[in-house]
Amino acid sequence: MKKIKLRAGALIRIGGALIAAVFLVSCITAISSGLYNAIHPIRYIYSKENTLQVSVPYIVDGEAAEKKFRIPRGTAVRLSEKKEKESTFQYEGMQISLDNRYLKNTLEECIQIDTVYPRRLINLREKKDGPLCDEIVKKGESVQVAKVDLDDLDQTTGEIRWYQIEKDGKKYWLNGKYVETDKDLATKNWNTDITYSTYWDEYYGEGYSKDAYIDQIDYKPTQTAKYEDNSLLTNCNAVHISLENMIQNKEYYLNLNKETGVNAYVVELKGDAGYLWYDSKVADEYLNDPKQAKSNVLASMDELKDLIKEFQDQGYYIIGRIVTFKDQIFALQNSKESITDNSGNLIVHNDEYWPSAYSRKAWMYNVAIAKEVVADCGVNEIQFDYVRFPDGLSASMDSIDLKNTYDESKTAALQGFLQYAKEELEPYHVYVAADVFAWPLVAQDDQDIGQFYLAIANSVDVICPMPYSDHFSAGAMGIEDPGSDPGKVLEEYTRLAAKEMKELENPPVYRSWIQAYGDLTPDQIKAQIKGINDSGYEGYMVWYGFGNPEDLDSNKAGYIDSAMQK
Repeated sequence: MKKIKLRAGALIRIGGALIAAVFLVSCITAISSGLYNAIHPIRYIYSKENTLQVSVPYIVDGEAAEKKFRIPRGTAVRLSEKKEKESTFQYEGMQISLDNRYLKNTLEECIQIDTVYPRRLINLREKKDGPLCDEIVKKGESVQVAKVDLDDLDQTTGEIRWYQIEKDGKKYWLNGKYVETDKDLATKNWNTDITYSTYWDEYYGEGYSKDAYIDQIDYKPTQTAKYEDNSLLTNCNAVHISLENMIQNKEYYLNLNKETGVNAYVVELKGDAGYLWYDSKVADEYLNDPKQAKSNVLASMDELKDLIKEFQDQGYYIIGRIVTFKDQIFALQNSKESITDNSGNLIVHNDEYWPSAYSRKAWMYNVAIAKEVVADCGVNEIQFDYVRFPDGLSASMDSIDLKNTYDESKTAALQGFLQYAKEELEPYHVYVAADVFAWPLVAQDDQDIGQFYLAIANSVDVICPMPYSDHFSAGAMGIEDPGSDPGKVLEEYTRLAAKEMKELENPPVYRSWIQAYGDLTPDQIKAQIKGINDSGYEGYMVWYGFGNPEDLDSNKAGYIDSAMQK
């Protein structure tokens, strides 16, 4: 083999030629790329709403058809053809032509918004994710936007999470979930099919019911949350138990799924009168005397976390129940946030003092408890119970002070609380449920406790009615003696609920309570579950007080898997 010797100069010339060639290729590539990008530029979808609805006509089997898309604001698309007035691009396999008004050059242009309009009354915040402050914006009010951070645009949904706004010379933050960039959209009646009774107009004046159940309420369709790391259990067969029972009779409950269809537990973490059954740090922040709420603590936060994980590892879905506005301890320590007479003295309702469901401090206290339980203990779902005003207030409406600072209907206040709860709990990937009395749905009003069924249903992931047979009088729903036929009660009530739920574009998961107290037999338990199934729903929750083992044993043969009924 001959060795070839090259002089240093020759090497330099060869290297230079190679560099020049690489540079030339790079230039040609850059020029080609530049030409391609000039001909087929990237544009970003602009919409006044979170998504832009686009219709694409096409032919299938010789017939004209139309496919509709909702493209999130800020979505990047590459134009296949750019014209003066409209351009085309590919989206989900379809060729779409769109007016250039909806195609912006930069992502920043998509969030250049000067004014927003709330769909309901909203409390502002002095910082993102901070506490609610007293300043509000009203439904349809023109709100000047000071700034939108690009990080607050969710390009998967088109939603702007936060707007910095200016009001009366001061900067605040406003959550984007409940605002529109168009006043007509903010004041629009999003659901024209909702029916309601005007019964309470007789007490509060003509037009009260429409204002309370329609005008003040946000009925824009919302999607039930879906979290990959926490699947919502739709076929939930649950039993309510106290935390004390869960601890003391742990083996009994861990093994209940081996002989019944039970696959979930509703565990009371904050109970009647406001007692907290675990060592909560939130009570220290919101109560002057937190020891009063924690006088009967059963577990530390670490112990509760380990206990819940043990049940989840056994396959159980865990729902943390929080008794919300039936809280005598909070009321006694916060009389200015509670129901009083006109002189400021607390009033007894149903043998207890009640916080006002209008109170934003009461809202924040209960939601903070929920966040604490979720963040530290990992429950799958939060269930708010007693999300209502006490009943019977109309008889003394002239002599009581409900602390209605913002002139809201009771229904609007409860919806506001639940929307606030969902907003705060969303980052924790937990589902939000609310218990509701059965009778408001039958009466098609709020029974003066604020529970207008569809207003609540449009604000939660799971709605949980309580159609217990002993809650209905003779003849209710066409049943001669409801108390003796709980299966028929569940069947008729669930059919009525299913009909109402169709009035919502995106209804929540429907999960009914069933009655087990009152010496009901296993066959009567099964009849209630069958009534739910026959009306098109699955799953149930058993109410038998604290769920004592000896009580459950009396009718646990009735706690079957819903699928067995089908």
